[in-house]
Amino acid sequence: MKFFLILFTAVLSFHNFTGFSQDLFIENNPYDKADDYTKTKKSFNRERWFYEQRMFPNNFIPDDAYGKAIEQRDAMRISNGFAFDNAVTWTNIGPTPGYYFAYTNISGRVTTVRYDPVNPNIIYLGAAFGGVWKSTNGGSNFVPISDNEVSMSSGSIFVDPANTNIVYYGTGEATYSGASYYGRGILKSTNGGATWTNYTSGLPSLTYCSRIVIRPGFSNLLFAAMGTAGLYRSTDAGVTWSQQIAGRCDDIIFSPSGTVAYITGSGTGYRISTDGGENFISNGTLPVGTRNHLAICRNTPSVLYGAVYVGSSITVYKSTNSGANFTQVAVGHDFNGGQAWYDFYMQVNPFDPNYAYVGAVDIWRTTDGGTSFQNITNGYAGGVVHVDEHNMDFNPANSNELMAVNDGGIWKSTNRGTNWINLNEGLTLTQFYRIASDQNNFNHILGGTQDNGTQRTLGTSNWAAAFGGDGGEVCFNTPNPQFILGETQNNGVQRSQNGGASWQSGTNGLSGSGAWVGPIISHPTEVGKFYTARSQVFETTNAGAFWTPISSGTSGTIREMAISRSNPLVLFATAGSAVYRSTDGGVTFASVTTGLPGRTITSVYVHPDSSNVAVITYSGFGAGKVYKTTNGGTSWNNISGNLPDSPVNDVLIYYPGVSTSIYYAAMDIGVFFTSNYGSTWVELADGLPNTVAMHLDYHQATNRLRIGTHGRGVWETANPVGLINYSSEIPKGFSLTQNFPNPFNPITTIKYDILNEGFVKLAVYDILGRELKSIISQNQKPGKYTVQFDGSNLSSGVYFYKLIANGFTETKKMMVTK
Repeated sequence: MKFFLILFTAVLSFHNFTGFSQDLFIENNPYDKADDYTKTKKSFNRERWFYEQRMFPNNFIPDDAYGKAIEQRDAMRISNGFAFDNAVTWTNIGPTPGYYFAYTNISGRVTTVRYDPVNPNIIYLGAAFGGVWKSTNGGSNFVPISDNEVSMSSGSIFVDPANTNIVYYGTGEATYSGASYYGRGILKSTNGGATWTNYTSGLPSLTYCSRIVIRPGFSNLLFAAMGTAGLYRSTDAGVTWSQQIAGRCDDIIFSPSGTVAYITGSGTGYRISTDGGENFISNGTLPVGTRNHLAICRNTPSVLYGAVYVGSSITVYKSTNSGANFTQVAVGHDFNGGQAWYDFYMQVNPFDPNYAYVGAVDIWRTTDGGTSFQNITNGYAGGVVHVDEHNMDFNPANSNELMAVNDGGIWKSTNRGTNWINLNEGLTLTQFYRIASDQNNFNHILGGTQDNGTQRTLGTSNWAAAFGGDGGEVCFNTPNPQFILGETQNNGVQRSQNGGASWQSGTNGLSGSGAWVGPIISHPTEVGKFYTARSQVFETTNAGAFWTPISSGTSGTIREMAISRSNPLVLFATAGSAVYRSTDGGVTFASVTTGLPGRTITSVYVHPDSSNVAVITYSGFGAGKVYKTTNGGTSWNNISGNLPDSPVNDVLIYYPGVSTSIYYAAMDIGVFFTSNYGSTWVELADGLPNTVAMHLDYHQATNRLRIGTHGRGVWETANPVGLINYSSEIPKGFSLTQNFPNPFNPITTIKYDILNEGFVKLAVYDILGRELKSIISQNQKPGKYTVQFDGSNLSSGVYFYKLIANGFTETKKMMVTK
């Protein structure tokens, strides 16, 4: 069975797709059928870029594809004999937080927030693809509590009032944006988030959870609004689920007594249950539209608000008779709801029914029961709260306090929204598209992010925006990194001539339409020379002051480019599923696509030492994720090996100047590497959250591998895999030599010989025999190997390192002296 990525039923006429974003994932209903208004929205184009590549060429993601990829990855972990203790350890380097002009601190897109109903100092938030975070001090600090769970895409959180240690986490972000990510069922914790259990029985294979609730007074009875999958119900505290009502369901709420329940959605319509959710009866007094939300006042449950998004506007309705009838309020008011399919909610103060809130691009508040609404955040007019609002919750013990979450993170108000306190310090939730390191200064990193500009750091975990918009590619000029190019969405090039201290527009001479994330690459030896591409390749020799179109021979919008370091006349470019190669510096290109699958190419990388060797990667699901050519594209070989069937977002070739190369692949389910040209791949898992690895970067002088994730910031590891030298000379036998220097602080070198190909493990142990660090844990070919071990995290003392390979075992002693 195919799982179609549609979160909406066909309630609108065929021509009206305004805000109807994920309906566009229907087979034979491609993005170009969206109306002109929708096509102008950033959120639509961001979605198109993100999801189209994952669906191509079928316009759907196969049923349970994500779950199967997770299972394949977990099986790899077991077969390799480790779980989160690989050969490297990842360290987060921010942004913690980022800084975005008037909004000051930002963290990233947060989609749901929930107070503990008994102890309001405990707050849970769920990020777009950053998982669940918990605060125990009223929001002053948050810590991640779900980094290794099966899904970190956040839809809804609910805390059981009868036992607040029980927390439910509905996975799959229901903002109906293509930058949203599918989830996998419901996660439940019985110890305040310390551990979680994943429940999927009876639920769709891929989930989008708009709201999860418990019927008041009945802890075993749960309901979940699951988008177009409908309304689901559990009678055993979330262990198993069944569909109660088919058709798209956006929201479900209960009266405080638990007797009356209300649902709304374009598929279900507005319905009322008077028997605690057993049966629902349609009620036509509240219209439904593309997206719909409800709110009920806890202290005055006869008052409900309903908000309906249809066309390009939001309409608010109010009931004063427990939902039996609704009347439109704030008639003629414009809530700036043109993209409410992405950012939209309705809330009411639980203590005061006159205070109600509509979240859209900004937050709108009424203090008079809906007669009028005022914009209380003004995010595009100097306000301090980030735009694109997603959720709100109220302190259960304080009528004046509330939390609001949006594309920038989380904000708190202690006076019902009049003033705001930024709570993003300490949160690391930024969604990166691309990152780049200054090769002359390992502390200097830039990264293009979703909705929070291009962020920059000079060595601290606190980053700051260099310029705004949705970021994209960033690129340092190789011979002179004072020249930097970045971009806003659709290849809106920005340029800096002073190492990123200031920026100017760099689009002079560019023409045509660019990809959402357009390619920018540097010439390896010429100062100020870069290439970018739209429908053709452009060249600048003055660091982006002016661009000249130079290419012919390509077709379509170019999404990826790479240049050979050993022969800069050789360039590769990709457009959709097509690969092109130039041997004259980008002037003419020829197709080198023969034998490749028809899916979206996500990256191309040319071997540092050979212009004929290149690797490309694919998004989507299906056989073949990584392909390699050794003859300039005349033919390609599938080197995907044992990689899980998950989208690959980027590839990087690590070549230390000896006869071996290591390939790294950034995937939706982690980072993987191969040291035997794709025969086998191994996950680099230790310390890395289960989030989307979007882009790879390597700082050569310090041997640091960095990744930009799409939900948990930037991570790095020093001395990836540890391999610094390899000789294919066949040794006389297996052997392990004494490390040198010894004693050492903090780096030492270890040499060993492998006689027969097989699985090799080299690890460090303390004097009690406890494994402290796995240096090598992978299949290796016969040869002589040299690795480095970094003992920075070890105290002074005696340690042991042991080699295990094909029945051979040898252990030696080493000493750390500090």
